[in-house]
Amino acid sequence: NALVCTAVVRFRHLRSKVAYVFVVSLAVSDLLVASLVMPWKAAAEIVGFWPFGSFCEVWIAFDIMCSTASILNLCIISVDRYWAIAIPLSYEQKMTRRVAFVMIGVAWTLSVLISFIPVQLSWHKSLRHKEDLGEMAEKCDASLNRTYAITSSLISFYIPVSIMIVTYTRIFLIAQRQIRRISMQECTIKHLQSCQSCNKAPEEKLKSSFKRETKVLKTLSMIMGVFVCCWLPFFILNCMVPFCDPGLHNAGQIPCVNKTTFDVFVWCGWANSTLNPVVYAFNAEFRKAFSSLLGCGKLCSQNTVQTVDFSNELVSYHRDSTNLRDVHLFAHPCLHPHAVREENDKDIWMKSPMRLNVTLYMGKGLLC
Repeated sequence: NALVCTAVVRFRHLRSKVAYVFVVSLAVSDLLVASLVMPWKAAAEIVGFWPFGSFCEVWIAFDIMCSTASILNLCIISVDRYWAIAIPLSYEQKMTRRVAFVMIGVAWTLSVLISFIPVQLSWHKSLRHKEDLGEMAEKCDASLNRTYAITSSLISFYIPVSIMIVTYTRIFLIAQRQIRRISMQECTIKHLQSCQSCNKAPEEKLKSSFKRETKVLKTLSMIMGVFVCCWLPFFILNCMVPFCDPGLHNAGQIPCVNKTTFDVFVWCGWANSTLNPVVYAFNAEFRKAFSSLLGCGKLCSQNTVQTVDFSNELVSYHRDSTNLRDVHLFAHPCLHPHAVREENDKDIWMKSPMRLNVTLYMGKGLLC
């Protein structure tokens, strides 16, 4: 996460891309999880009690705020990717740095509102926790009440994950259509001078298209899979615990949610913050920046962008000189059904949005 922030600050070409603003916001939230949340819990686990006294309430607020901010940033990234794919022609005009900062500001403001305000006013505590407060000086147990547990879980996880499922499903469907169209037009693009010089068998085209679609699906599945596997168990338990009968534990019976089990899933959720940079920031541009920062530029030198490369990457739209350019056809219009002739120009230019360059980025390579 520190490398991601350093790379964007250090390299101008990364700062110039609005989509990477979201990656930095995500990295900052994950960095705060690692610095403000994890160490205190780890120390408490080692010594067997909470040794930091009244800092407990502040720590709980930081935990809720940073975790929520991380998840909301993931949701924003999925929406940004969807817009870049669904409306590529107007994406760069609409997705300005100002819009990006407003979206990030809303995410962080919402994270603060559902964390520090309820915690400092003790709105999050159950009645049982308030009654036993004097006996719990060496414990830092949130013991959320039912209303706050459900409300915070909806805002922090269930609504964002629903949005992510919808956006990534739409991204796959759009990418699937683009892949099939590109596969059908490959012979036209590669052999502009002759409509008959490339006669791939339909079966071969279908196989190639299916292979590309599978790779896109694997990448999107990895993104959602890592996120859901890390956070879903915790948020299920988070909504269950307030409905558990506290008398079971006092009577020596097995409670509905074991404390050890709950703590394990808490750490699984935090682990998502360590995986996010690997999933989201390891595209070609970031890898090159990382290699430069770590002093292995020659060993890791690769092209930063590979157009129409459907290898193990995410579908992205780019409007720079490398990735978005009209396809110039010096041939008869029959070469492509979507080619139109410019007025006073003998050459043929591609005007169909279907022919926009598509790039797939490894891991969390954003649609920028």
